[in-house]
Amino acid sequence: MKRKIPVEKAVGKVLVHDITRVDPDSGFKGPAFKKGHIITREDVETLRDLGKEYIYVLDLEPGEIHEDEAAVLLAEALMGENTYRDPTPTEGKISIYSRVFGMVKIDVDRLVAFNSVGEPSCPTIHTHLPVKEGDTLAAVRIISLTAPRKEVEEAIKIAGPEGIIRVVPFTPKKVGLIITGTEIYKGRVQDGFYPRLLPKLQYYLAEIVEKTLLPDDLEAIKRAILEFNARYDMVLLTGGTSVDPDDVTYQAIKEAGARPFIRGNPIQPGNMFTMGWIRGKPLVVVPAAALFFQATALDIWLPRLLVGEVITREEVVAKSHGGLCHRCNICVFPVCPFGKE
Repeated sequence: MKRKIPVEKAVGKVLVHDITRVDPDSGFKGPAFKKGHIITREDVETLRDLGKEYIYVLDLEPGEIHEDEAAVLLAEALMGENTYRDPTPTEGKISIYSRVFGMVKIDVDRLVAFNSVGEPSCPTIHTHLPVKEGDTLAAVRIISLTAPRKEVEEAIKIAGPEGIIRVVPFTPKKVGLIITGTEIYKGRVQDGFYPRLLPKLQYYLAEIVEKTLLPDDLEAIKRAILEFNARYDMVLLTGGTSVDPDDVTYQAIKEAGARPFIRGNPIQPGNMFTMGWIRGKPLVVVPAAALFFQATALDIWLPRLLVGEVITREEVVAKSHGGLCHRCNICVFPVCPFGKE
């Protein structure tokens, strides 16, 4: 139970929570007094300057839990593989961070259930975002200074033994690139895909080990798909995705045995982005939009493909909500609404 006493009678008392100072002029927001501080006579006027005429003295009743203890317990429950947390709470809050360079995975359904309990509160970043070592993933606390212990225990039970927040690390991958198009093969048009794709893949530790230029020849493309699939972790194809009679890439992929095979997606730019899997390895068709836009469907799906996920048709269709790029003057993808759940 919280007991309120006037600040002038608080000399010698121990603070049971941080008292925050907010200074808009300097931009400072943080604790003026930390939990555990013994209030002195000189502190009384400072407390009044902060708008504090009273402070709380905490008398915990049976079945209650303090915000700091709750934050530690909840953070430990939320954390999955490749995460770590603040060693101690600040203003009753603990942040959770990534231990590796990888893709964050949030169990969104259980996160919503966790936050529906009552006092426990945990906002996170979006699931499937690429994160660096040390990036903040979530911040957890309880809403009040104290909470019913049963609510904290209920939230912990929802988090389960494996937690709700984890990070799947990116690992080095080998990629084979097949550039299709008779006009490129014959030298009439210079290929623009390779210089665009190379840095995107390198960022995620994927290396283009081999590339080949092929005309719009169904058998040649199918043969290259199967050969590259046998040698590399991923196969990328460019070109041949229009409705023109010369474009045979889709047919080559089908005949190569891609299962599942997901042609196109409700994302713009990148409507014609196509995915398939042969022997469990991803095969991706990159449409021409990748030549002209910084972020396309490729950028939405690439991190998940590189950590070994198999995308379902249902997930692809769900991208219709949020799948239209805002075409901002300055692109800040992936920290934007494009393609987010």
